[in-house]
This record gives sequence, structure tokens and C-alpha cells, in this order.
Amino acid sequence: MTVTALSWAGTAARRVARESSTPLLAAQLIGAGTAFLANLLAARVLEPSGRGELALLLQLAYFGSLGVVLGTDRSVVAVYAGSTARAVASTFLRLLTRPSMIALLGAAAVLSLPLRGLESWRLGLGLAALFVVVNSFARAARSVAIVAGLTWAFLGFEVATDVLLLAQLGWLSLQPGPGSSAWMAGYLVAGALPALVWFVWSTRRRAEPAGDDAAPLRRARARREGLHLLPATIAHNGTLRLDRLVLVGLASTAALGHYAAVATMTELIAWPLMAYADSRLGVWRQAHDRGRLALRPVLVAAVGYAVVASIVTALAVRLLLVPLLGERYAPALPLVVPLVVASVVTGFSQLLITALTSVHRGRLSSAVEVVGLVVSVAAYVVLIGRFGALGAAYGSLIGYTTCLVLAGVLLARVRS
Repeated sequence: MTVTALSWAGTAARRVARESSTPLLAAQLIGAGTAFLANLLAARVLEPSGRGELALLLQLAYFGSLGVVLGTDRSVVAVYAGSTARAVASTFLRLLTRPSMIALLGAAAVLSLPLRGLESWRLGLGLAALFVVVNSFARAARSVAIVAGLTWAFLGFEVATDVLLLAQLGWLSLQPGPGSSAWMAGYLVAGALPALVWFVWSTRRRAEPAGDDAAPLRRARARREGLHLLPATIAHNGTLRLDRLVLVGLASTAALGHYAAVATMTELIAWPLMAYADSRLGVWRQAHDRGRLALRPVLVAAVGYAVVASIVTALAVRLLLVPLLGERYAPALPLVVPLVVASVVTGFSQLLITALTSVHRGRLSSAVEVVGLVVSVAAYVVLIGRFGALGAAYGSLIGYTTCLVLAGVLLARVRS
């Protein structure tokens, strides 16, 4: 019996190791741990207002990278399924070059031109503009790994990035009074070096078979489908991140500091679901084209994961928030439960939205995300003015729930 059990466990372990989503999930977990530690360091060293400034700079950079990638981080996965790393990396270099140059010019303008009323933000904004390009190539590196089956190599990329980041932030935490710009520089350096190594390595791997006359057509198709998905990407990230920007405008950077401290912990629940969905996009599309796409087992497993993860996360954050971050973060405790639920709903909505994309309904995916963004913005404006950070938490939950319900209805109609 023991030998049989060991044999079964070994077979299951090998099957899990062969799954392309396994290293992506591992990378997400490592990234989640890094985000948790980085959040802990920043919250302990910076005042809530400084933590809010860092969160704002990062959100601006993440939003800006969408204008560089233009949806190709998802479209390339669908269009180039089964291609070599060299072909996909070379495609991304072509697709990202011009938008990156525009972003670099923007960074130069921020650092050199007079910014009335924003002089104290000049360096931080300039670093954030540079991080726009770095983050764009990091997103592209993940897509290269998914397409070319190099997800284990991508796990190494993620580990290198996280080690560099924590080393720099750990050093900063020991220095007297580093500001949010210094922390932003840490994110920039930690992202830039691994991304450079990744693309040099990828473009020197085995080439695509000779005679691929359709390469320009595939690249054009990836750009076109990326533009179709761009509204969904912008709306998705807007729904995820716009709460931070509106919170600064309608409340304060201190409120954002409280909100970001909790949200950085609770949003980890959604990451495994989103990573799994991203890794299955190409596979789901191929299965759909063959008439063999089965989503019910995936959704059942996701429900089980969400129940356990939400309970554990809610209890852990409520118990550890104040002991880890200090009494100045005690006002953030009421945010835990709504942000935990919002994270669960986010993960499920992304599973369904990715499924819509896999069945050639990219425009419906965009429509779902856009509607969710509009609802979220309306909720933020109404709730944040009255309830501050708690209003942002419930506004996020309302927006994510809208995405989930609408995506579920549309997917059910398409599948029927």
C-alpha cells in the first residue's frame, strides 16, 4: 500500500511539474511573498503618506505600461501559440520599440521641464516614467515564457527580480530617511536588469524554422488583436488600480497608505487564479477550436481554492496587520473583509474573461472590463468622498462583481 501511494504521489508530482501553469503559480507565490515583504518594509519605514506616495508612483507606472504594451501581452499568447522563444521575443522587440521610445521621451521631459507645483515629485515621476518601459518588457517576458514553454525559466526570472528588489529595499530600510523616490528607484533597477538578460537570452535561442513568410502577417494580427483587447486591459487595470488614484484625489495620501497596506496583502488571493487563466489562454483556444473546451472542472476547483484562501487570508491579515505595521495602521482593519471578498471576485472574473477571449470573443472581454470600470469609477466617486478608504474597498467590490456577473452571463450565452 505504501509503495502504491508513493508511486501515485510521484506520478501526480510529475504531472504537476509538466503543467505550464505550475511555475507561473510558483512565480506568483514568490512575487506575492516579495510584495508582502516589500509592503512590510515600506510601511514600517515610511509614514502612511510616504507609503501612499510610493503606491501612487507605482500605479502610474503600471498604467503607463499599458500604453506601451497595447494589449500584445495577451494577443501574442493566442496568436503565437507553439512558437519558439526567439520568434516571440523578436516579435515583442518590434512591437514595443516605438511605444517605448515615446515613454522614454516622456521620462526625459518630466526630468528636464519645469513642473509648476510638482517640483517635489519630479524625480519620482521621472523614475516612474522609466519604470513604464521596464514593466512593459517584464510583461512581455511572461508572455514569451507562456508561448515557448519556458515557464520554469521564467520562474528564475521572477526569483532574480524579487531578490534584487528585496536586497535594495532592505538596504534602503536601514538608511536614514529615504523618500518614496529612492524606493521607486529600487523597483526600477530590480526590474531592468533581469528583463535585459531575459531578452538577450531569448533572442539567441533556437530560431524559427526558415521560410516563415507569414511572420509579418502574424505580427500584424497580434497587434490588431492586441488593440481589440486593449480596452479590456485598460479597464481591467483601471478597475484594479484606479481606486488608488481616486483615493488620493478625494481623500489623502495617508488614506492611500492605509489602503495599499491592506490591499497588497489581500490581492494575493486573486494572483493564482489570474496566473492560471493566463497560462491556459492558448490551450483553451486550441481546445475550443477542436470543440473540447471544458471549463466546469476548473471553476469547481477555483471555488474550493477561493473558500480556503479567503478564510486564511482574512484571519491572518486581521491578526498580523497591527503587530507587523504598528498602531498607525490600526484604522485599516475595517478594510480587510471587503478587500478579501473583492480579491476573490477579481480572480473569478478574470477566469471567465480569459475564457471569453479563448473562444474568440475578445471584444466581449473588452466590453465586460469597460462596464466594470465605469461602475467602479461611479462607486468610487460616490463612496470615497463619504467613507474614505473603506469606500474605495466597497467600490472595488462593486466593480469586480459587475465584471463577474456580466462575464458569466455572456460566456454562458456564447457557449450555449
